[in-house]
Amino acid sequence: MRRLVLTDFMAHAHTVFEFAPGLTVLTGPNNTGKSAVVEGLRCLAQNPTPRHCIRHGAREARVSAEFDDGTVVTWVRRPKYALYELTRPGAAEPEVYAKFGRTPPEDILDVLRLSPVPIEGGDPVDVHIGNQREPVFLLNQPGSALSGFFAASTEAAHLIAMQNLLTDRTRKAKTEKNRLDKELASLAVSLDTLSPLPELELRLEQAVAAEGDIAGREREASDLAGWLASRRVLAGSIDRCERSGRALSRLTGPPELTPTAPLAGLVAARETLSRRMDRAGRRGGALAPLAAPPELADTAGLAGRTRELAALRGALARTEKKAAAVAGLAPPGELAEVAGLGALVQNLTAVRGGLRSLDGRAKVLSRLSGPPETADLAPLAALAASLQAARRAVSTARTTAVAKARALEELTARIADRLAALGSCPLCGGALTPDDFLGAGHTHGTKPEGAS
Repeated sequence: MRRLVLTDFMAHAHTVFEFAPGLTVLTGPNNTGKSAVVEGLRCLAQNPTPRHCIRHGAREARVSAEFDDGTVVTWVRRPKYALYELTRPGAAEPEVYAKFGRTPPEDILDVLRLSPVPIEGGDPVDVHIGNQREPVFLLNQPGSALSGFFAASTEAAHLIAMQNLLTDRTRKAKTEKNRLDKELASLAVSLDTLSPLPELELRLEQAVAAEGDIAGREREASDLAGWLASRRVLAGSIDRCERSGRALSRLTGPPELTPTAPLAGLVAARETLSRRMDRAGRRGGALAPLAAPPELADTAGLAGRTRELAALRGALARTEKKAAAVAGLAPPGELAEVAGLGALVQNLTAVRGGLRSLDGRAKVLSRLSGPPETADLAPLAALAASLQAARRAVSTARTTAVAKARALEELTARIADRLAALGSCPLCGGALTPDDFLGAGHTHGTKPEGAS
């Protein structure tokens, strides 16, 4: 043996002993597991009566011995039984031995070679494993045991053992022969009792054949009864059909049927109309509690005012261009009045911005259609308020535009007075008119005759 492994055996969770050649000695303090090693060898070799050898918390205890040729013998102790595993050299899986009784299997004993030595007339002597608290080997045994042990090593002891073994085997063989003779006699009586079986088997086969024939005839009779019943039913049907034919032969042909497609269309149209009337009734019932909508503003008048605003915007644009052209000239005479003209131009620019805003609103309002039918009057009220606000804004813008137009007329008159005082264009000598001055600008031409 070159290795011994104890797994979950008594105090050893997993302990491996590697044996060197010669004598191996285990030393150490008490309660460190030395005696458990000897007990593990005893369990491996003898499979003793169950004792508490499974480590606390483990499911089984294992003692494995590996020999020099690679053979591994493992003793496994579980709570209710023990078994052996034998792994031969080169084998992938171990051979398992279970349900072998108290004595280990012969294959295990042949590999271990740790069996006790049998003694003639006494208990076997264990020469391999000694108990810890026993005296020196054989000193506590009687003289007969000593003589039997030493005699067991001689040839006479071997012959006596072989003779005893032969006697035991002969006795067992005679016992087995008597048992077999009794069993043979019992079987002969049973065979005599079963002698009528061949004839019974033949009769049984004949009965089975007759039963099959009867079953076939019964199926044929059942089929025939079914056919007869069908024939009677068919004859009754033929009779009824003949009577119906004779009764119908005296009737005239059916009238021509009116096309049902127009009627089906009319019914479908009526159902559609009924559904629409139901929906209209439900809508009328829902709208009945609502108040009448307010009167709408006159959109035609608003469109006219929008066109007037567009015309005023064009006039103001032209006026601004003329004012810009005048602002670049140095007016003759009193220059203080020109500053007022610049302020007026700025006012006109502000008015133009307001007119653009109003024009945008007017364009948006011009695309509005009549109010939709709705049960919610809040949007309609908001739209009416917006129209009223737009009307007020248009009125305000119109008043402002009239005032600006009057201011423009006054400005035109003042420009005409200044141009009359100036006479002609100081650059080209051409005539200056308020329309040229307030329009696209003065176009310099040829000086009149006599001009310097």
